[in-house]
This record gives sequence, C-alpha cells and structure tokens, in this order.
Amino acid sequence: MYFAGQHTQSPRQSWLLRGACLALFMLISACGFTLRGVTPLPFETLYVGIADNTQFGADVRRALRAASPDTKLVASPKDAQAILQEVSNTRALREVSLNAQGRVEEYELGINYTFRLIDAKGRALIPDTTLSIYREMPYDDQIVQAKQGQIETLYIAMQRDLVSRLLRRMTAPEVRKAFENREQRAEDGETPLYDPTAPQPRRTPTPWQTPSTTDPAYTR
Repeated sequence: MYFAGQHTQSPRQSWLLRGACLALFMLISACGFTLRGVTPLPFETLYVGIADNTQFGADVRRALRAASPDTKLVASPKDAQAILQEVSNTRALREVSLNAQGRVEEYELGINYTFRLIDAKGRALIPDTTLSIYREMPYDDQIVQAKQGQIETLYIAMQRDLVSRLLRRMTAPEVRKAFENREQRAEDGETPLYDPTAPQPRRTPTPWQTPSTTDPAYTR
C-alpha cells in the first residue's frame, strides 16, 4: 500500500548509492587512509603501575583493553608477564611572551612522562623512555580563575595525547620482538634489569601553579 508522502527507493537508485559508496571507499584507500584496527600486545597478562584512581591511569587501562582485549590486566606484578612502571610524571609552566607592560600574555604548558616496560624477571622490553608534550596558551592576569579552568582543560587534552603515544610505543613491533627474544637478549648481557616487584609510587602530579596578579615576579 502506498501512502501520500511515502517514497520508495528504486533498484536504480539503490545501485547508484552503492556505486557512490564504493567509489568513496576506493578514493580514501588511494589516499593512503586505513581504518585503525586492534594492535594486540604480545603478552597475555600485564600489570599497570599507574594509580588507578587518577584520570590518566583510567585512560591508560581503557586504551590497553581496547587495543589488546585478550591481554588481561592483573592486580599484582607477580601475576604478570609484563609490567608497566611509571618512573616520573612532571608538569612544566613557563613564560613565552610578554606584553608592552611587561606582563605575561602567553604561557607554555608541558608534560614530561617517563616510563619503562619490563618482563616478569625485570628485563627491559622498553627501557626508560620520556614522552614530552607542550602546548601554548594565551594568558590574561585579569581573569586568573577562568584561566585556571582553561589550563586544566588543556591539560586533559594533552594527557589524552600522552595516552595515545604511550599505547603506540607499547604496541610497536620492536616490543613484540623484544618480548619474544627476551631469553636470548638476557644472555647478551646488554638488557637493563629492574626490580619487577618494586612498589610503584602512588603519585599525582602537582597542580598547575597559576601566577598571582600580585606577585612582583609576574606583575613587574
């Protein structure tokens, strides 16, 4: 039964739509674009030595589960084939430019995150590695409270970028190769050794210290 206002799709229209979708897919493929799939980790169990009560720790675990669903995140390093250890997580805030009155009008925010990935015997799969991220932010000392919120928002975005970079590093082909050849690498005596059972500090990065408008160091 046909009702007023109802439209039916003819076979010709259907084929045209399919053809357009196929052409679009071929064009995207020709441009070198590929959909990112799951890149599994080479080990079955992993201990994440990052505080799970922080947004960063939660984001790292979520990304690992999505990238390697067959890898189980365990609660103790003694139960893990690989251990992700956090070495340091620091923030930086420095002046970039001043206005005509000598007041800061732009800051650079930075995160320096150092980590290592080891196997159950403490052999380094990824030796101490530092990931650094920097972003610039305009600043107005007349609206300090608003800028504090902007700093935190920018920090969250930087942190997400950090999670992506950490994940790419852990799922790199050389990590799989290092894990598969860990026994042979240990015999060479060139692989750094760490304590896999060492308690990881439950640290939270210190808050950004937003400059005070009454501080002579900034108001000049």
